Amino acid sequence: MTERLLNETEMYRLANALRALAHPLRYHMLCLLSRGEMNLQHLARAVHTSHSNAAQHLALLQAQGLVMMRKATTKVYYRLADRRTLELLAQSRQVLV
Repeated sequence: MTERLLNETEMYRLANALRALAHPLRYHMLCLLSRGEMNLQHLARAVHTSHSNAAQHLALLQAQGLVMMRKATTKVYYRLADRRTLELLAQSRQVLV
């Protein structure tokens, strides 16, 4: 398999996205979101952190294009932006654990 080399912009974008994945709490959130959409309160509770801390981590994941957010009345819901992220999570587990 031969792939083209990334240009400088693509390398920085990829490195930033991988950096976002590298935090255990964010990785855990992505694993939970692989099961489907969750609201902020449930995510925060599931990863044992505060609402504000979860929101900050999710904002970073959203900025990197890994999750998407939607608001419904007073709740905020998150989901994976791209289902291929599931493959990335699975591959990282197989290669690195």
